[in-house]
Amino acid sequence: MPLKTIAEDAVKNICEQVLVTLSDDERIAVQRIVEQAIVDATVSATQRCHRIVRQQSGPETDLAHKIAEQIRQAETALIANLMGMR
Repeated sequence: MPLKTIAEDAVKNICEQVLVTLSDDERIAVQRIVEQAIVDATVSATQRCHRIVRQQSGPETDLAHKIAEQIRQAETALIANLMGMR
């Protein structure tokens, strides 16, 4: 679901709960505040997850990177082969 839709739904729900009718300018301003809050929360959660992953990384990390690279190479080769079969 697009961020704009989520923010619009949130503003609509807020207005219904507080029994307020907002002008178009006010609605857009509140919608932008909600959008920014969602973005900030997402960035914060991503940074927190990244920090945890770095802390938990051990010797297996190098192996995981090698396996991931092999998978990407195999996927690229598969796609190239499939495209060639057209």
